[in-house]
Amino acid sequence: MKHALLKEVFSSIQGEGLWIGERHIFVRFLGCDIRCRYCDTTAAVQSRSDQPGLQYSSIQTSTGPSEFEQVLNPVTNHALTEFCERMIVPGPSRPTISLTGGEPLLYRDFLKEWLPQVKGTFRIYLETNGIHADAMQDIRDQVDVISMDFKLPSATGLRPFWEEHKQFLAAARGKNLFIKAIVTRDTSLDDIHISARIIAKFDAVIPLIIQPAAGSLAPESTLLIEFQDTALGVIPDVRVIPQVHKILHVP
Repeated sequence: MKHALLKEVFSSIQGEGLWIGERHIFVRFLGCDIRCRYCDTTAAVQSRSDQPGLQYSSIQTSTGPSEFEQVLNPVTNHALTEFCERMIVPGPSRPTISLTGGEPLLYRDFLKEWLPQVKGTFRIYLETNGIHADAMQDIRDQVDVISMDFKLPSATGLRPFWEEHKQFLAAARGKNLFIKAIVTRDTSLDDIHISARIIAKFDAVIPLIIQPAAGSLAPESTLLIEFQDTALGVIPDVRVIPQVHKILHVP
């Protein structure tokens, strides 16, 4: 039986991307292999369960008032299924599990074993940094929606990942997918243009979500218009959508 290191499992409103406003069950994995300077989930990038505060994952106990229990890491697939099932809101809608992090695809073996167990009950929504093509290929049949990041070097402060993104798009071909690019005051128009050209070459109908960073890195509204205009010169579906869950003050 496979195990995974989790930071938390909770039910809340999806605050990013095309599926914004939906009720999702968030499974936040520990660990990420890159360190973007705008990252707002810094606790989740840690990957060792022996570090203070990471020995336990925080699990919401129901869909009602936000009460949590602390569960020892790592967590088994059977336990995670139970945690997700108790957060299903009664009614006709199909519940959605949002795999987030950190980077969920670092847990490829766990997901290969766990997702087939829950796919029939839940819709599976994957949030990923978009650089792990092999892992994506391994679980592609178990995922319904993919929220793929384009990591713009002028925003992340890291090296470009354009080739990795192209390989990931190939691995995700045919899936329900959109691309999200977090932009900052330092983001270049060249990075926006490169992103749009990659999308156009692969499949021009894929939506591009421009998501402004918050706080001191937030871009001016005039710059957001420039970003959108630049991308719209290459592809037809470009939307500027902020992180709504922060406005609503929900997790």
